[in-house]
Order: sequence, then C-alpha cells, then structure tokens
Amino acid sequence: MMGRAAKGVRYGDTLQSWHDFYVTAGAAAATLAGLLFVGLSLHIRVVVSHRDVRSLARATLTDFVAVLLIALAVLTPTTDSRTTATWLIAVGVISLGLIVRPTLEGFRTRHPRALGLRVLISRFGLSAVCYAGVASIGVLFSRQNYEGGLSGLLVVVTLLLVIAVRNTWDLLVTVADRPEVATSRHPR
Repeated sequence: MMGRAAKGVRYGDTLQSWHDFYVTAGAAAATLAGLLFVGLSLHIRVVVSHRDVRSLARATLTDFVAVLLIALAVLTPTTDSRTTATWLIAVGVISLGLIVRPTLEGFRTRHPRALGLRVLISRFGLSAVCYAGVASIGVLFSRQNYEGGLSGLLVVVTLLLVIAVRNTWDLLVTVADRPEVATSRHPR
C-alpha cells in the first residue's frame, strides 16, 4: 500500500481536503458546457453542416461532462475508495468510447475542413490520453493509493478543462468565421 492509506489516514479525510477543488471543477465544467451550447446554437447551421466542427463539439462536450462526472465521483460520500475507483474507470472507458465515433467522423470529412487536421489530431488525442489517465487513476484508487490518485486527477481534470476551453474557443471562432454565417446574417 502506498500514500496515506499506508499511514492510516482515512479515505474520507483525504477526500475532504480535496472537496473545494472538485466542487469548483464540477461547477466550471457544467457552466462551460452550458456556454458551449449557447455559443454553438448561435451558429447551428455551420455546426451541422461540417462534420469536423460537429465532431469537435461532441468531443468538447464529452470533456466537460467527464470533468463533471469525475467531480461527482470524488464528491460522493463514501468511505471506500473502490467505489470511487469503479466510477473513475467507468468514466474513463465510457468517455473513450464516446469520442471514437466523433473522432472517425472528424477525420473522414471529404469537403474542405473547417478545422485543420493538426487541430483535430491534437484535440482528440489529448482528450483520449486524459480519458485513459482517468481509468488508470481509477486503478490507483482500487489499490488504495488514493493520495496518488487524487494528485493524478488534479492533472487530468486541469488538462481536460484547458483542452475543452481551447476547443470551445476554436469552435466559436471557426463557426463565426465561416462564410455560411456571413450569408445567413446578410441575405442577398
């Protein structure tokens, strides 16, 4: 055994010290997901007409929801780290599964891409690495290394939020810059 579990500190006590971080991360993810919906709905024609934009929007929403679910898993009142482990492994695996289809659709785009191939590779790839990290950290929790797991989650949650915010910015700038938006605002 490693971390605080070996030193006799209870799981619940360790989680309590991270409470404010996960409340903040969950609230930020939920708020930003709502703003993503609002921002994209203003330019829905571009979103639905470009597979790569639609795919990145799905992946970005998945990032926000994953952070929210991680926060909920850590904030759930439990005295057993295996419960949290199960949730984290499930969130990581399901999130990976949820971005497979959007990733493939984003790369299969035949008409000119609204987003560059490099952007798609880096954004989908970074999200996939983070989801694998969440599942791996779930394994740490199952082995009672919750101190190391919580430190790892700090990195993963922060990365997912940064990736999702960056994706959101790229999406909003891309959809606002598309010719379809200009023509829909100023009909001829």
